[in-house]
Amino acid sequence: MPVASDRASQRGEGPPGPLRFPSLTFLDEGEDVVVGRADTDSYVVLPADGAALLRRLCDGVDPAEAADWYAREFGESVDIDGFLDTLREMDLVSDAPDAARAGSDAPADASGGPTAVRYRRLGAAVFSGPAWVVYIAVLIAGVAVVVADPSLAPRHEHVFFSDSLVVVELSLLVLTFPLVAVHELAHVLAGRRLGLRTRLRVSRRLYFVVFETVMNGLVAVPRAQRYLPMLAGLLADLVLAAAFTVTAWLVRGPIAEIGWLAGVCLALALTTLLRAAWQLYFFLRTDLYYLVTTVLGCVDLHTVAREYLRNAVNRRLGRSHRLVAEDRWHPRDRRAVRWYAPLVVVGYTLAIGLLVVVMLPVAWTFLSQAFGRAFLGQSSSTAQLWDSALLLLLNAAQLGAAGAVAVRDRRRILRQARHRAPRVRRPRAGRRLRPAPYAGAPSTAAWSAAARPLESS
Repeated sequence: MPVASDRASQRGEGPPGPLRFPSLTFLDEGEDVVVGRADTDSYVVLPADGAALLRRLCDGVDPAEAADWYAREFGESVDIDGFLDTLREMDLVSDAPDAARAGSDAPADASGGPTAVRYRRLGAAVFSGPAWVVYIAVLIAGVAVVVADPSLAPRHEHVFFSDSLVVVELSLLVLTFPLVAVHELAHVLAGRRLGLRTRLRVSRRLYFVVFETVMNGLVAVPRAQRYLPMLAGLLADLVLAAAFTVTAWLVRGPIAEIGWLAGVCLALALTTLLRAAWQLYFFLRTDLYYLVTTVLGCVDLHTVAREYLRNAVNRRLGRSHRLVAEDRWHPRDRRAVRWYAPLVVVGYTLAIGLLVVVMLPVAWTFLSQAFGRAFLGQSSSTAQLWDSALLLLLNAAQLGAAGAVAVRDRRRILRQARHRAPRVRRPRAGRRLRPAPYAGAPSTAAWSAAARPLESS
């Protein structure tokens, strides 16, 4: 289990001023130890000997004395200044004399202890024993309804529950947002149940606009407790799809006739199952990607795969000066990348091919007809004219949203690069203990001294 330490240490040599450590969590994972701050969701991976050195520093041992202890204990010298520099980059230590020491999860209350994480009790109730009985019953009922009446099984015809394309698209667009919110809320509550500061944000995967749940703190809980927060959204999708199918069966009209309410339910059941199937695109870092990397014990497999592929291209082109040092990668990532990198190439190729061969031609046919009706006088009625105009407006809004997210992400990257102060690297003697940001749960990092904060989804 993670243990906390928030005792400040004094520095005897090097830059003036005392070292102050916030409340840190330590989670042993075999050869590595995950260390971090729950109040800022900043986590790094240290080798076991590096974590032992950090614990000594947190106990108030002078850095020079801690380096001597390390040499006696492990039989080699350590670059203590470089080690502390990297910890400063990750906000795990500060030289400021008035640096505040944060609590383990939230600001301290009047009693001096950390305040409770909001909605933790709600999360516990949503995933309690009685709740699981309800979820399983709904899933069984959904399967039973489909077996009894195969016409209610998911099929693409269920999307067209109205003759008006605008009604179909607008209804699905409006009703999809609450369902996506339920998916992400399941992730949030599963994390809050463990006392994590989970939150939502909007991001992008390739040409998809996505909602993400940030669960950085998941890396600081035992591995067995990480699976439910990762799979909670997929579970919510399956339960919702089953519930919509059962509702359609209950409210449908006479035999062989499906009313508008049942039609809407079946359309929502289909689109919800399609979102669940999208999780199989785990090369886009979906929920199943994080499940696989957690089972394998990887640190940041996706980033390593990108660097692995970049190295392969640069070697083929003879650009050796652009090669990324592979010793930066965690050993488990290095083993897994041999099969994951080809999967990334195949996945992106199929996704882009699907866009070019299927989605764009269908969209062109769909939208060109709407354009002709709206602006070229090809509509047979005023209702058809407005139907086509609204359809074009809705699709333009969705494309605009994807573009806005892409521009926002690009500006954030440029802003971070602009404010990143250049550092002068001095040659130092001794072993470099290199903390790496941990991304074993929802999202990004590398096994290097140039550590970056983790961003998860």
